[in-house]
Amino acid sequence: MVIAKPEWFKKRNRKGFWSYELPWQGTLYMICTLSLIFVGMLLPQNLLNSVLITVLFLFLFMDGIIANVKSLDEREQMQYSISMRNTAWGMIIALAALLVVSSSFNIDQLDLYRSIFVAVFAGGIIGIITRYKLHRDG
Repeated sequence: MVIAKPEWFKKRNRKGFWSYELPWQGTLYMICTLSLIFVGMLLPQNLLNSVLITVLFLFLFMDGIIANVKSLDEREQMQYSISMRNTAWGMIIALAALLVVSSSFNIDQLDLYRSIFVAVFAGGIIGIITRYKLHRDG
């Protein structure tokens, strides 16, 4: 962690699964990090600007994720680990299914972006369902 602090990402009230009541520092940090995407779209498109904005965004994003994970207690960290494991397996299964379908129907050109989008979407849905179920079961 370089910039973000774990205290910025601790939820104030544990109302439920969908509550995202972060302190103002964590909210401001996430808004600034996500605004880099829009700043990158407004700047002139050359290689140097694109690389710098991408590196800065990835640095701040990963720094925020590390601080967020460090702010979790032991139970939440276990739930997060189980959820990420299920998400990874869901993405692997989705990519394998896309590969089987594309080879079964003799599709020569597998659309890479669409395949990645489907895998990420499937993994995200599986991760949300897993975290919701683990939170509900306690």
